[in-house]
Parts: sequence; C-alpha cells; structure tokens
Amino acid sequence: MPRDTPTAQTIARRIVQAASADVESTEAAALADAPDGVHQHRTVVRRLRSVITVLRRISPTAQARELNAALKAWGHLLGEARDAEVRAQRAEDALAERGIDDADARRRLVGDERAAYRHLHDRVVAAHGTEESRARTQLVREAGLHLELDDATAKKVFRRLLRGEADRVVRAARRSDGSIERLHDVRKAARRLRYLAEAVDRADPELLGGDARRVGRRAKRVHKLLGDHRDDLLLADRARALHRRAFTAQEDTRPYDAVAALAVERAEANLKEVPKALKRVKKAARRLG
Repeated sequence: MPRDTPTAQTIARRIVQAASADVESTEAAALADAPDGVHQHRTVVRRLRSVITVLRRISPTAQARELNAALKAWGHLLGEARDAEVRAQRAEDALAERGIDDADARRRLVGDERAAYRHLHDRVVAAHGTEESRARTQLVREAGLHLELDDATAKKVFRRLLRGEADRVVRAARRSDGSIERLHDVRKAARRLRYLAEAVDRADPELLGGDARRVGRRAKRVHKLLGDHRDDLLLADRARALHRRAFTAQEDTRPYDAVAALAVERAEANLKEVPKALKRVKKAARRLG
C-alpha cells in the first residue's frame, strides 16, 4: 500500500528536532575537551543554524530569529577555538610530510596554536555558564515547536528549498573573482545546501529518494575542497609571517618556507577540482525538477 504523504510541517519539525538533539548531545564532550569534541559540536551547531535559516523563509517566527542569533554567537566562540586547533594540526601535518624536525618551528607553528586553543576553549567553558547560554539551551530544546507551516506536501516544499539553495551556490560561484573572500562565500553556500539536503534525507529517506542524497554528497565535495583550500592558504600566510619573526630571532627560516610552499601546492590542487565539483552540484540540482 502507498504510504501517506507527509506534510512540510511534519518534515520540518523532524529536521529541527533531530538537529537540536545533536546540539544537546554533543555539548558535554565539547566542554570537556574530549577528542574532536569541539569540532563535532561546532558542526552540529552550524547544521541547526543552517536549517533554521532556510526554514525561516517558509516559517518566519520570532523564535526562529532568536535562536539563529543565539547560535551565531555560540558558534563564533566555538569557531575561534576550532580554528586554532585546525591551524595546529595542519601545521604539524605539514612539518611531518616535509620531514622537518626543528624545535623552534614546531613551537611557533604548532605549540603557540595549541596554547591559543587552550585559552579559547577556556572562554567557551566560561561562556557556557552565563545566563545567555542557559537561554540558548532553552531555545534549542524548544526548536521546532513554533514552526508555522501550511499543509503543503513536503516533497514539493523541500524540492523548492533545495533548488533555491543550489541556485545560491551557482550565484556565489558566478560572483567569485578567485579571492579567498569570494571563494569562502561559495563554500558557505555549498555548506548550507549540503546540510539541508542531509537533513531532508535524514528526516525521511523516501521523500526525495536518491535526489537529496545526491545533492548532499556533491555539495559536501565543494564544501570540503574549498575548506581545505582556505585552511591551506591561511597556513601559508601564517608560515610567511613566522618566517619574518624567525629571521629577526636569528632562527632557521627554511622550515617556514617549506611549509608555505606545501600549503600553496595543496591549496592550488584543491582549487583545480572545484569547477568540476560545482558542475556536479548543478547536475544533481537539475534532477530535483
């Protein structure tokens, strides 16, 4: 027998409630600084914010706006800590790949970033104890309760939303002049498309069949390529800046040159893959009808 067709209201609430549960379930590990804890929590905070942002187009409630603002502030704190963690890890990987064993370079490129991470993580923990944080937790728990949607079928609504997000990726790519800022805009658009597609598929795998999964996978590819590209360019910039400090301190500067060269090489390799990945996103989006 054919199953009942779910409404947009039903799927939207499933999406928000699942994303909200992820935020709550990952918070303790992030605060305890468990391995990958900050990363996982930051990711699900971004996921919830992404789906709330999209759903605000069809359900512009005051609660959604309030939750979005609260998640933005919390995500910013988490992002500062996570970025320092990423910088340390990428620098350590680059030193290992180039076979560089230099105590001064490791201290500057890796040790200083890990110290920065510890300081920034302390700020995250401190912020969690505030009244603002308690209010945010309550908003997360109530997410989805105030959605105001009509009885339109979910298939129609979420195909339209996914097409709109795919168009947003295409427009961002057309505006890109190759600068790190414009490419970051493309990355953010791809990330939001990815998170929405994954959320729809998770809420109801049968709703759009393989179309949502396909869009999600291909948007994820663009998101990852541009994320790695950005991280490597930032590492190259940092290595060049530390080259100057090392020179002033009369230390060996060759490790910084080697790290910068490797980071640029990796960034360029990832960027070359982006046009093909974007074409695959557009092709997948066309299948949505």
